[in-house]
Amino acid sequence: MKVKKIMLMISVTLFLAMVTVGCGYAASQDPKTIKFAVCNLKAYEDTTKILAREVEKLGYKLDYIFLADNTQINEAVESGEYFANYHQHTPYMEEFNRAHKGHLAAAFKVFTDKSGIFSKKYKSLDDLPVGAKISIPVDVGNNFRTFVMLADKGLIKIKDGVAAAEITQNDIVENRKKLQFIEVDYTMLARALEEADAGFLYATVAAEIGLDVSKDALATEPVELQAADIIAVRAENLNDERTRILKQAYYTDALKQALRDLYAGRDILEPAW
Repeated sequence: MKVKKIMLMISVTLFLAMVTVGCGYAASQDPKTIKFAVCNLKAYEDTTKILAREVEKLGYKLDYIFLADNTQINEAVESGEYFANYHQHTPYMEEFNRAHKGHLAAAFKVFTDKSGIFSKKYKSLDDLPVGAKISIPVDVGNNFRTFVMLADKGLIKIKDGVAAAEITQNDIVENRKKLQFIEVDYTMLARALEEADAGFLYATVAAEIGLDVSKDALATEPVELQAADIIAVRAENLNDERTRILKQAYYTDALKQALRDLYAGRDILEPAW
């Protein structure tokens, strides 16, 4: 009998656990609290603090956490532990969905973060030596951007007929300087630039290590390929009231001014609305 009781208790516990997981965010959280997972970079941290004040004005609370790992930030929303996140553009999110069978969707655009190729050792791409090491993002949603910029500058040639967003190292058919591409996690790009001869950085990341995309970039990404950052939620929450509140709070003069002032008036971020 004891064994049967123990087995029954285990079954009940497992069932309750499954129900809790299955219900996800909507059933387990205060409907007036929005749990928000955020990248721990200055642009996101500073604007999140202002966003929290704007959300509070609308009768809600923004319960946010700053995290360093982009995959973890997406998994936090995918699992239902957090309602929304703030750290990525749509191509990155779509790659996460493909790789992890995710259900994330872009709720709304927030800002555009320009990208470029930078170097702490050379003043021009033409100065790069044969065999130079170039640090690039490991994720598919970003690493093609470096190849596009290098091709525009004539350092490499890409196979005909390949769409820009689908370019990989395998599509390089000419590489006259025998450039070597070192793939690193997005969060490590700034550090990788210390060792590399040149490397990819978004303007916000560059600014944090004293580089200005308008003055210091050896090449910049074409405007037509720039992807606006987004607030992401699970697809079933696109029409949720909390999503509406987030958008209303973000699309305010306070956030627009914060984005423009974030880097002392430098041309770093452009509001996407």
